Amino acid sequence: MSIKYLFNKGASYCFAITFLIVLFAATDARAQGGTTVSGTVLDDTGMSVPGVNIFEVGTQNSTVTDIDGNFTINVAGPNSELSFTYIGFQTINRKVGNDTNISIVLKPEASELNEVVVIGYGTTRKQDLTGSVVTISGEKLAQQARPSVAETLTGRLPGVQVTSAEGSPDADIRIRVRGGGSLTQDSSPLVIVDGFPVNSLSDISPNDIQDISILKDASSTAIYGSRGANGVIIVTTKSGTKDNKLAVSFNSFIGYKKIAKKFDVLGVRDYVNWQYEYAVLEDDVPLYESVFGPWDNNGAAYENVEATDWQDEIYGRTGVARSYDLGLRGGTDKLNYSFTFTRYNEDAIMIGSDYKRDNFSFNLKSKPNDKIAVNLTMRYADTKINGGGANEVKEISSQDSRLKQIIGYSPIDLPGITNNDTDENISSNYINPFTSIADNNRQQNRRNFNMLSGISWKPVKNLELKSDFGVDYYYYKDARFYGKTTYYVRNVPPAELQGLPSLVLNDRDDKRFRNANTASYNFGDLFGEDHDFNVLAGEEWINYQSGTVTTSLQGFPDSFTFSNVQNLNALAEQQNVNNFINPDDKLLSFFGRMHYGYKDRYLLDATYRADGSSKF
Repeated sequence: MSIKYLFNKGASYCFAITFLIVLFAATDARAQGGTTVSGTVLDDTGMSVPGVNIFEVGTQNSTVTDIDGNFTINVAGPNSELSFTYIGFQTINRKVGNDTNISIVLKPEASELNEVVVIGYGTTRKQDLTGSVVTISGEKLAQQARPSVAETLTGRLPGVQVTSAEGSPDADIRIRVRGGGSLTQDSSPLVIVDGFPVNSLSDISPNDIQDISILKDASSTAIYGSRGANGVIIVTTKSGTKDNKLAVSFNSFIGYKKIAKKFDVLGVRDYVNWQYEYAVLEDDVPLYESVFGPWDNNGAAYENVEATDWQDEIYGRTGVARSYDLGLRGGTDKLNYSFTFTRYNEDAIMIGSDYKRDNFSFNLKSKPNDKIAVNLTMRYADTKINGGGANEVKEISSQDSRLKQIIGYSPIDLPGITNNDTDENISSNYINPFTSIADNNRQQNRRNFNMLSGISWKPVKNLELKSDFGVDYYYYKDARFYGKTTYYVRNVPPAELQGLPSLVLNDRDDKRFRNANTASYNFGDLFGEDHDFNVLAGEEWINYQSGTVTTSLQGFPDSFTFSNVQNLNALAEQQNVNNFINPDDKLLSFFGRMHYGYKDRYLLDATYRADGSSKF
């Protein structure tokens, strides 16, 4: 093929490309030759609405309004129809016609704006909110089969981050509202369940949730003082029905879990090559040859040796999650009740780890007359966790990390190394993953009982007096086994007992008592229909007691395993008991909130709170 022929062929290609460019340009020019429509989108108060989605019906043509509510869009012609959509407002469709400059007024969705939202120490209509509050219903949460309430919130609420510390069944679920509030202190939000502050959402069944409100900014969280600095999660549980019928419900699901993605690790031959290169760098080739044999053809002797996939061995089993939920609800306008029982069982993907939780809840509401209402709520949760994977991030040393052993341990048997797991100088502190799992074992039992009662009284019109009482008992028992290969037994016990199995037992007992009294009055009748003016005032008292007993048992025989939990005191060489009781943590607070609205257009909220704490 000649150079000339190549040149001519290239010229023909250039001509074809030029022709296509001209053709597309002409087509685009005809498309752009339709109708250009511009305008402004306003709400019913005359304010511009930025970010409104505008679509040409039946096409992919779209645009959005700018910060001033203005827009410009090219449509096919006068017969085109535009659709204007925005969250919280009714969708409007408008035919273009001969108008090239139009003004659209969006009307709010009445159903959404009149929706009642739970806020601090009360409720309000969504349209009366001045702070940032997001709400999700229990029906939406029930669409996801998850073991805990916190996990069901993942990706469901704007500005709320939900992450898991690790993959074990009881892994800590971290919730952050609009990012972390502190680098050195706890950034967890305040959790309120039916008006009572609790430690976490872990001991509440997702099937018991009526709705969840999350308060995110200063305007909405100020009523809780400094405790609400990281946001507030308010959970409302389900109550009975009022149709004079008994409703029985049963829900069940089963789920399967598999490891989704594994780390890329070296194959056998690459691993052998890497070991040789490392030996050369360390000037220790004789050690390499004593293990792998003489270096021959770039490790060709290991070409067909099968590697052990430790990730599959440890995390490769199919996890099974099963949930059963039974609910009984009924009642009338005067008296309604609700009882639920939920059992959740999970065998995690990591060998030797499982999780079981039983939840009981009972709710009773009575309204003997139009002026008095009484309610009683009781909840009990019993959680059992088995497996060393729990809370790995809290270990005193990263040397005990199960994941570290799984990734770094040799994929083939090496005489003198993989069969001698406790020799740090030879094995470079890598432990056989099966041994690492057995030597990092754990059993946990968590029990939580919560009882709430309250009474409200309306002595006169627009005035409501409420008094709430609550008690919360939390018991936690943790048995933590440290085998011979762990950092703990090599460093923590006395020198003569180092290298022998140890056991650490923790018993924690928490009690919380709460009383809150509020008075609210609506002055709307005094000022006319255009004015919405209500005031809330109250006081709250919380007493928190906590005690922990830690027992360290050290110097067990070499053959001791975590299954030998009987006669622990007789087997251990040394026993240390530490009993730590925190002084009572008392909180006495006075708070108030004032809300004023004029014609549902202008809103003003003012909040006050004063806290007295025994911590100071």
